[in-house]
Amino acid sequence: MMKYVNIFQTLIVKSIIVMMVIVILSSTMEVGWIILRGLITPPVIFLNVEKVLDIFGLFFLVIIGIELLETIKMIITESTMNVGVIILVGITAIVRKVIIIDLKTTAPLFLMGLGVLVLALAGAYYLINITGKEFKCELK
Repeated sequence: MMKYVNIFQTLIVKSIIVMMVIVILSSTMEVGWIILRGLITPPVIFLNVEKVLDIFGLFFLVIIGIELLETIKMIITESTMNVGVIILVGITAIVRKVIIIDLKTTAPLFLMGLGVLVLALAGAYYLINITGKEFKCELK
């Protein structure tokens, strides 16, 4: 029975990798298209602030996708998940949100929660790094 579960799990993980590669490639092409279109439409060579923030947000989405793909590769090759890498993916996602957030329309309580989340993730990453140990979850 476990043999079939392992085959099923491997099939699912491989299909997720293929889908993530497609999404990352598509997102990268979209970022390139947005930049190119922004540079060739009048005023030529200038991007407005909103467009730049959108582009930065898309850059971070691609980076998050690459980090997730790296995590999945690690799961397949080592049958482990590195906790530090997972926290870094979370920090990257929060940084993306901070960069694209509109401070004029965002509720103050949401900003406070985001700040607490940043501090918690940064603190966890700091604590993991100062111990000098590798925190990995074994997946069997």
